[in-house]
Amino acid sequence: MATQALEDALNIIEILRQEYTAGVSELSKKLKLNKNKVFRIIATLELKGIVELDKETGKYRLGMNLIKLEHAYIKSLYFLDKAKQSIRALRQEINENIYLAILHRKDVIYVYEEPVRKSVIVESPLAKRFKADKTATGRVLKRARKEVGFIVEYEIGSEINEVATIVRDEFYYPIASLSVIAPSVRMPLEKIEKDIQHKLVETAEEITEILAPTFSLD
Repeated sequence: MATQALEDALNIIEILRQEYTAGVSELSKKLKLNKNKVFRIIATLELKGIVELDKETGKYRLGMNLIKLEHAYIKSLYFLDKAKQSIRALRQEINENIYLAILHRKDVIYVYEEPVRKSVIVESPLAKRFKADKTATGRVLKRARKEVGFIVEYEIGSEINEVATIVRDEFYYPIASLSVIAPSVRMPLEKIEKDIQHKLVETAEEITEILAPTFSLD
């Protein structure tokens, strides 16, 4: 019973993460649970600050305590602090949004962002979960477990393009992806291949060298 209640609570959190807000009736319908059970779970999550009620709409959204937990988790990723300077330098050089992401089971989660200010902006994937096979970031992470070197993957769309490579730790294990996401009009495939890709790989190599100073890339 306790395990099922925990699973139901996690499902509610995931729905709120995807939908941003939802009422008890909506959650009940999506989870195929009766409203009383959903309300009891919601009440517990609200008490702990994991969700909160929007009094204007009568719907629930994720609460500040969950955001604090996610922030604590991201801070616990030891490589982030060491990578930030290199990522910021890359963002200043190419003037596009840079992301770090990690693999979690069959999904990829974007855990860090270095944004730019431009008139045409890209919707941020930060702290969001995507199917690994559907993103350049996810595919490069999966390939890097079997292939050596700083491999590259593209996701070329009608409006948004992404190019991703890999960051490795002191054991040369892939720990994160480094990617650039930008509107296709600003970052077409030709520009990716001639310019962005090389600078991205150079930054990934630099971060890997910082994480593993005794490891030679030569």
